[in-house]
Amino acid sequence: MCEALEELMKDELEAKKSEGKAESVLELLHDLGEVSEKLRDQIMGQKDTEILNHWLKCAAKAETIEEFEQKMQ
Repeated sequence: MCEALEELMKDELEAKKSEGKAESVLELLHDLGEVSEKLRDQIMGQKDTEILNHWLKCAAKAETIEEFEQKMQ
């Protein structure tokens, strides 16, 4: 397989991973209440999986959306 195709497939896989993590964060937050469009866009726009992992842990531990927003900084 050519390098360009391998790189494209790798990028696509990373994009799907980050999208899945972002959706998981939102799913946890929905249990706490209504997620604003601004917060939803911020979460779905994040592509760094390390940041998304941090946010996922924060969402799992938060008792309110406001608490999550404070911890995500």
